[in-house]
Amino acid sequence: MIAKEIEQNLTQSSWIRKMFEEGQRLKSIHGTENVFDFSLGNPIIDPPASYFEQLRAYANAPIPGGHSYIPNQGLPEARQKVAEHMNGRFNTNITAQTVTMTSGAAGALNVALKSIMNPGDEVIIFTPYFAEYKFYVGNANGVTVYCPLAEDFTFDFNELEKAISPKTKAIILNNPHNPTGQLIPQSDLERLNQYLVAKEQEWGTEIHVLYDDPYSQLIYDGNVPNPFAAIERLFYISSFSKDLGLAGERLGYLAIRPDFPSVEQYMAAFVFANRTLGFGNATVTVQRMISKMDTLTQEQHEYKKRRDAMVQVLEDAGFEFVYPKGGFFIFPKSPIADDTKFCQVAAEEFQLLVVPGIGFGRAGHFRLSYSVSMEQIERSAPVLKKLKSYFS
Repeated sequence: MIAKEIEQNLTQSSWIRKMFEEGQRLKSIHGTENVFDFSLGNPIIDPPASYFEQLRAYANAPIPGGHSYIPNQGLPEARQKVAEHMNGRFNTNITAQTVTMTSGAAGALNVALKSIMNPGDEVIIFTPYFAEYKFYVGNANGVTVYCPLAEDFTFDFNELEKAISPKTKAIILNNPHNPTGQLIPQSDLERLNQYLVAKEQEWGTEIHVLYDDPYSQLIYDGNVPNPFAAIERLFYISSFSKDLGLAGERLGYLAIRPDFPSVEQYMAAFVFANRTLGFGNATVTVQRMISKMDTLTQEQHEYKKRRDAMVQVLEDAGFEFVYPKGGFFIFPKSPIADDTKFCQVAAEEFQLLVVPGIGFGRAGHFRLSYSVSMEQIERSAPVLKKLKSYFS
């Protein structure tokens, strides 16, 4: 028999994966070209040419022992490259010593939570939320506390006041936000920090902000927030899955400031958790490649073009939604209250795959990923109009 916790979690498993699998079934029946799959946020932009140049160079002149064990914190040269990248983006002073290379941002979140959580500690997650967060909290024996975002998916500090308690050990903040595409502005980050500092002083506790930033370069209209300039007890988490199109390589990182309180103890905890959670270390070959690249940034105009096209298609079809400012997701309102039924009808009657909002903790909505071909977005326009009319 499998564990009861896993058995229970399987029944609540990701709606994203369920809809993706339904898409595979429909494609086998109707043909790939006749199915409009907006369910999965899989990057479609290939890694930059410089990545492949480094791969070819390494294949032609491999380093002796280049695939041996490495430090669990990651290669020093990769950590140095990441530190320089972050300092250039955020005008901060991260060093290689305070960067831990991880198995994607998911690995970094698990490492961070395992490093700070005691049984019964609480973690606040804003709803709607990335569905895996609650399982990561469970992995660290924590308790998930859900805090609704406002109708426009910005902070609602009245709701935060209801959710926070002396047991709160961490807040997970995803920015740009999956599934809504909303961007929490700098002013709200600063206000959040002031609020948390006041709570820490009131209760004599520590409240960590796990700033999950895997879409850091997918912000389309300027005004990129700087969490280092706003949040004091910051764990910065990101990856190269979306920015560089390396999702399958599972390379992420966790960074804190050099002047973070008890920094050496935290770094030791991160390295220990990275090892004992079974990750060991992030993929060594990919660490070598990024350490030799001239830059870890890449133009993201293709995603912006798709965002603009998807917005136009949805507006023309008559759907209501908050305009997405980053990432590659949109979270429109369902035309009926039962978002699960809406998504089922969309799949069965129109061969259009989207994910119900209930899978993200916010019923009455659905999520689309515009990380698809422009052709699919354009061809979906009449289908989405018919779908909206079906429920009118």
